[in-house]
Amino acid sequence: MQKYSKYLYICIFKIYVMRSFITFCFLLFYFTYINAQENISIIPKPVSYIPFEGVYKTNMNTIMSKLSNAHQSFTLVNDLSIGKEGYRIKVTSNMLSVTANSEVGFFYAIQTLMQLMPPQVYTQGFSDLTEVSIPCCEIIDYPRFPYRGLHLDVSRHIFPVSFIKKYIDLMAMHKMNFFHWHLTDDQGWRIEIKQYPKLQEIASKRKETWIGHYNSGLGYDGKPYGGYYTQKEVKEIVDYAKSKYITIIPEIELPGHAQAALAAYPEFSCTGGPHQVATTWGVFDEVYCPTEETFTFLENILTEVIALFPNSPYIHVGGDECPKTRWKTCPKCQERIKKEGLKDEHELQTYFVNRIAGFLYNHGKQVIGWDEVLEGGAPNEIIVMSWRGEEGAISAVNQNHYAIMTPNGFMYLDYYQGVPESEPIAIGGFLTLNRVYSYDPIPKEIPIEKQHLIMGLQGNLWTEYIPTSKHAEYMAYPRACAIAEIGWSPVERKDYNDFLSRLSIHFDRLDALNVNYAKSHFAVKAVTVWGQTSQKPEVQLTTDCKDCEIRYTIDGKEPTNKSQKYVNPIILEKSITIKAIVFKNGKIYSPIYSENFQLSLSTGKSYSMNHVNPAYSGGHKYALTDGIVAQANAWNRWVGTLGKDMDVTIDLNKTTPINKVKMQFYNAPDSWIYAPTEVSLFVSNDGIQWQEIESKKLNPIKGVIDVEFKVKSTERFVKVVAKSIGKIPKDAQGAGNDAHLFCNEIVIE
Repeated sequence: MQKYSKYLYICIFKIYVMRSFITFCFLLFYFTYINAQENISIIPKPVSYIPFEGVYKTNMNTIMSKLSNAHQSFTLVNDLSIGKEGYRIKVTSNMLSVTANSEVGFFYAIQTLMQLMPPQVYTQGFSDLTEVSIPCCEIIDYPRFPYRGLHLDVSRHIFPVSFIKKYIDLMAMHKMNFFHWHLTDDQGWRIEIKQYPKLQEIASKRKETWIGHYNSGLGYDGKPYGGYYTQKEVKEIVDYAKSKYITIIPEIELPGHAQAALAAYPEFSCTGGPHQVATTWGVFDEVYCPTEETFTFLENILTEVIALFPNSPYIHVGGDECPKTRWKTCPKCQERIKKEGLKDEHELQTYFVNRIAGFLYNHGKQVIGWDEVLEGGAPNEIIVMSWRGEEGAISAVNQNHYAIMTPNGFMYLDYYQGVPESEPIAIGGFLTLNRVYSYDPIPKEIPIEKQHLIMGLQGNLWTEYIPTSKHAEYMAYPRACAIAEIGWSPVERKDYNDFLSRLSIHFDRLDALNVNYAKSHFAVKAVTVWGQTSQKPEVQLTTDCKDCEIRYTIDGKEPTNKSQKYVNPIILEKSITIKAIVFKNGKIYSPIYSENFQLSLSTGKSYSMNHVNPAYSGGHKYALTDGIVAQANAWNRWVGTLGKDMDVTIDLNKTTPINKVKMQFYNAPDSWIYAPTEVSLFVSNDGIQWQEIESKKLNPIKGVIDVEFKVKSTERFVKVVAKSIGKIPKDAQGAGNDAHLFCNEIVIE
């Protein structure tokens, strides 16, 4: 019996070892698979990626030929599951197989295959005959949205043809398919129209340009600025984009943003001129007068534009920021309103856009307009580009119009992407890479049965403050990478940390292409919170840089790689200056972060606020109590509302003696920022019953406005209510639009 027991134990042991070995092999395969999944650096992320062991060796020349042979096949199929732009790739050690429903599917498959190769394949001068290795895998891929766009404003600053082609190349690399080319505006007309030569002679040139922001006080540069694209150049760019499967959408602004054109042809304005091409940024009163002569002028222009863009199904007509000032006092406009039975000037704008849209429809083009085109009733069949938040798209879809999502709080690439002090000048705002990536183009208010009316999304690059190609690249990338992934990849596959991991490898490709991308997202970020253990305010430092470390100082000295390493939050015992920097493998990977933290009773305390404007949220939920009193140009630190009152309630956690409450507001009307008309302070012990301490009416001057209340009371809750002016006043920049209200740190002593 003992003999058999011995054999039994040996058998059991062998079975146990075998099962352990099988389990080990399974786990090894599983984690190898997971690791391979995590290590792929394809942007945008494919729908499905399954890695296998081994590599396939080939060269770019063979792949680009798309020839089928014993080791490579490119096959057109009819696979409804992947759509027109989708593809399937299967790579084994001796075979590359690609299937797609169209040539564009093959094109996108090749973009993916290139991202599976070493980054050197993107280097200028890399030989197409050089052997490269592709990891064995199987990929199924197709886009989430049919419209994946990127915009470039060439009116405020014009860019060379070579850069436009590079811009298109980068779009194609990221599987973006619509290039929105903003060709005309108040500050310059950039497309040759042969029938109207003064558009080139006069409208394309401004005599000088304002330096810096509206309130910079620096004056004009005194330098003439101009340029335009000849029709030959336009055709060259259109053909180039077509070869990359990118459709160009030209934008000819009307009825507003027309001052440059009216400087050349003042007879189509309400006053008859004279006018000059705008030398500052903003919105101007000079708009097209809705006469028959004006419509003939615009139709003749559009006839030439249509011929230059034969492959585009769309023409963008602008329709945004059209002041009604001239129309209200113009006899011809009032006569048109009466003749057509229109209610007011808003309906006159709808009539204007409909007249032009009808002409374009008759010439086989669909019309796109900014969301203001809805203000007098939606023009017939127009596609709405929603930029002032999502409301325009929601309204359009409810009226069964198609919409393209480009809300400024998520998609405006001219906004600052890092701390303004360490960034090149930008128009304002604060739009981080993380925030861009967080966006979902399907508003939750749109029911499932109407979600198909959302065509996709677009990133917009306005260039008031972007004079060079390098600067344009810096503002666009890597945020455009995030936009590309939102438009292409399934929403359930989105993961910001995974995106950052892939982006760190993707940067090698952008380096090979000599792209001047920003590293702002690597910069140190600080958030002040209330420490639950310490019961004191604590500053938390973070960076999006993988495998990096933060070194910091609190003694005013510049940080080095030998400075204190950040591990735990920094407890604020007193007011201090924190300086920090990111290092990777001993090398500097970010600009220096430097901020003064002022300790007060409100520092690190939580608060609630109504009507926060997502574009100006201060970057985090403690922005009004983080101990940082922002400088006027530190747009990322100010917290704002848009057309709404500000209502902030701060919880001090316990009843506390209060002597003083201080805050700052900002007033810069030229930038659409208006100080509140009145500020009120309330206190409470329970957050329910409130006692008003004082209300102050403001007589604002330009710049930062200090507001201070004396309290002398023991309370737990403090509430600040600031009354917004609501709409921007008549005759001011942006008249009729919602006004920004900006508040700085709320300091309680």
